Amino acid sequence: MYRIFILVFLLVGCSSLNFRTAPLTMENCQYQNRSGIEFKLNQLESNLTEYPHIYLSQSRAGNHLPISYAGLKGKLTGQTFERDYPKETFWRSTNIFERASMYDDGYDDLYISAKQKEARDRKAKFVVKEAVLETCQIVYISIDSLAKDRDNPSLIESNDLSIIK
Repeated sequence: MYRIFILVFLLVGCSSLNFRTAPLTMENCQYQNRSGIEFKLNQLESNLTEYPHIYLSQSRAGNHLPISYAGLKGKLTGQTFERDYPKETFWRSTNIFERASMYDDGYDDLYISAKQKEARDRKAKFVVKEAVLETCQIVYISIDSLAKDRDNPSLIESNDLSIIK
């Protein structure tokens, strides 16, 4: 009985905590009356099945919005969420081969180029803007984590979506 409980928890409990399969729905959202910058989800290329920069949860590992949402409109809520990810060190590396080749003395900024530092810093942060779709579903759109003006709506514009107004 105890094993069945653990198995059910692992199959249902863990996945439901961080990896939603459908966006949350905002109660009493009244989309037409909401203010905010409006965008439209563009039709994706034939080789893509989901929007790569639109997430269902506040996690870099959260599921992406599927292609069936093409054509929907949405509005930004004005909220921005930032998540910090620790830099990879000897103790946090994924496998023993990486551990053998890594040395972390705390002064790695002295040994990397400006371009390498920018790439590392961009991976260390995950920044998303909250949006409400016309179906009243809440999604999160990732933006450049190093952007100075995070309120700039052009940061979310891409091949995946277009700003309407």
